[in-house]
Amino acid sequence: MAIFIRLRQNKMRKDDTYDKWFARVVGKGEVSTGELASIIERNTTFKRGEIKGLITELVSEMKHQLADGKTVVLDDFGRFHLTVESEGAESRSTFNVQRNIKAIKCKFRAAGSRDPHKHTITEIFGEGVDVKKEEE
Repeated sequence: MAIFIRLRQNKMRKDDTYDKWFARVVGKGEVSTGELASIIERNTTFKRGEIKGLITELVSEMKHQLADGKTVVLDDFGRFHLTVESEGAESRSTFNVQRNIKAIKCKFRAAGSRDPHKHTITEIFGEGVDVKKEEE
């Protein structure tokens, strides 16, 4: 298994990185909840319906916990939390939630190991993932 990349050139003239080349992951499709349940069923003693029900319930509970302002941690996978994008207001008193909040987004941070000496975190997806350049 590997992820494939394709190179893209930045054509935004006002950007500091104009004309430079960057790697972008090439999507290879999607996998649905039902497909995941079928794969997991083949690898475990659980039935597809049980697995699909558990995944559905996990998603529902994650939404509930996120909406309650909590960070959801899936051990050995990563952390999910909500952020907001807002426009600035002239003062605290003129900030209006309906007017100034523009978007609510769910952010994901992959699980990793912390190096206390370097003060860095190595994400689980950074190691052991084979990256190949797609032939054009």
